[in-house]
Amino acid sequence: MDRQSAWQRQWREALGVSTKEMPDISQDYVLHFDLWEEGEDVIRRCFAVFPHGDRLFKRVLAVLKGASQTISDHSVHDDQTLLNKLEALNDNIERVLNQYGDTQLIALNEQKQTASARLVYRGDEEQRQEIMQWADSPTIHLDDDLSQIITTYCGEEGFDAYLFLREPLYQLSGCYYALSHWVMWAMVEHVFDVDPYQPAVDLHYLGAQPGWSDDALFVFVES
Repeated sequence: MDRQSAWQRQWREALGVSTKEMPDISQDYVLHFDLWEEGEDVIRRCFAVFPHGDRLFKRVLAVLKGASQTISDHSVHDDQTLLNKLEALNDNIERVLNQYGDTQLIALNEQKQTASARLVYRGDEEQRQEIMQWADSPTIHLDDDLSQIITTYCGEEGFDAYLFLREPLYQLSGCYYALSHWVMWAMVEHVFDVDPYQPAVDLHYLGAQPGWSDDALFVFVES
């Protein structure tokens, strides 16, 4: 049995679900959704199987608790506070890519500096979707390197953990990659000087989302 199938069996056993006929992991919705309805002990046991599972569990727990702590009055956050978080996000990503040494992605990431404007948009969900459809996330180049970074420092077991956890963590995060990747970063957080996804997570819990278009780096706040 390969490593991911063994993890699948362990998770299903922890959840009290049959392991006789297990679906393909990509379609095992018990893993994707049901775990997050369980108590801390079950979740801790499931994450103990991964490299740095204690670190992963700590961040998972933070997401589960943070979902109930999101600040509802987004208007209280002034533009400068939001832009400072955006600047920290970009600085952290640059530092990580430089430390890791992927010259191709370093060059691509530097293209963000050609976006001369730093803006804060406020609006409803329809306006957010309209703006975001023409934008990338400022984390895009780090996202592209994330699996390789984890593999470099955690080996093939780390890569398998990345593949196994992608969908469960995506669902945990409310389908927001920056948040799920912040959890993944737990496997390598001890290697790097900064936590690159942390400012994006901070913005998320302020009800804000960062973006990058040809002419601007921006933060959108739903109001």
